[in-house]
Amino acid sequence: MKARVIIGANYGDEGKGTVVATYTKHATGKVLNVLTNGGAQRGHSILTEDGSFTFQHFGAGTYHGADNYYCAFFILNPMQFAYEYGELTNRNVATRVKLFRDRNCRWSTPYDMLANQIVEQLRQKDKHGSCGMGIWETVLRYENTITMGLDAFCALETAEQKKYLTMVRNYFEKRLGEIPANFRDMWYNANMVDHFIADCAFLCQKVSTVLNPTVYDEVIFENGQGLLLNDTGKDVAGTTPSKTTAEYALQIARELGCDDITLHYVTRPYLTRHGKGFLTDETNRAYIANGVMEDRTNTYNIFQDNFRFGLLDVSDLAKRIQGEEANIATAHNYRIELTHCDEMDRLRDFQQLFNDIKTYDRALIV
Repeated sequence: MKARVIIGANYGDEGKGTVVATYTKHATGKVLNVLTNGGAQRGHSILTEDGSFTFQHFGAGTYHGADNYYCAFFILNPMQFAYEYGELTNRNVATRVKLFRDRNCRWSTPYDMLANQIVEQLRQKDKHGSCGMGIWETVLRYENTITMGLDAFCALETAEQKKYLTMVRNYFEKRLGEIPANFRDMWYNANMVDHFIADCAFLCQKVSTVLNPTVYDEVIFENGQGLLLNDTGKDVAGTTPSKTTAEYALQIARELGCDDITLHYVTRPYLTRHGKGFLTDETNRAYIANGVMEDRTNTYNIFQDNFRFGLLDVSDLAKRIQGEEANIATAHNYRIELTHCDEMDRLRDFQQLFNDIKTYDRALIV
């Protein structure tokens, strides 16, 4: 079974969604789209004949009929799942595919998300640029308190579910201290709890835990974020508590029985970054090249501020990928996926250092 691992080569936002959708569209046979790491903080956008789509809790191959699999390293978010499922159903997309998950997936509660936003508010001038989806808070909660699987939670009576969520809320209150006034209405909102319990049941109903990988001809692993955000083990500005390398995907690929694996490193011809944290040679987009345009989906938000631009050193990129390759026990083919080529022509720079390059325009319809 063939496998492709789609990896962001920088800080994320390289165009992984477009690459995933392209390979799904042109695959010969049935495709399984594996969401490999992170959670619904991702925003992988594609441009199609039916307009643009931004996938968070679904894979970017969904539009072209790829079934989704949330592997054990993916963090489920029942609220985002229910919302996105509804949106994709309205656009006749969600009903085209089957959905699967590993029983061991961690899952976020509303309190993880709210705590994330509270912590970011309290940081004031020292913000981390978090997306507010509660990823770090979910990971830390799993490390520091009692948790249960989503199936076990859904099997409880409603009163016991509310008791468990109260325990989660109490955990955060002990950590955070007094809840800021502007969060209290939502923090203690009984309707939010009721809706969340319904969202959990909905996710368990729609996403099966029984996956038969042998029915697929190709598996496309869709990583979140990029190599420069790889797990440091510390919740600091611009980091992620997951592996953004090929590590998770290769482990799952072996479990699924994939024996023909290609790694696809995705990059724009320049650097971009959300939120705070170091950005090499940061500058304004007009300085990078006249053709670099405002991003369609990556715009200002209250959690991450402005979308940032920087100069890309292609030799540094090559060293980064070669370092990644050196850490992989088994040799694999790899390809550079160069996106946004219509904004800035640097193909010759890449050809000097890489043999296998595929190019994409920013406005490509997939």
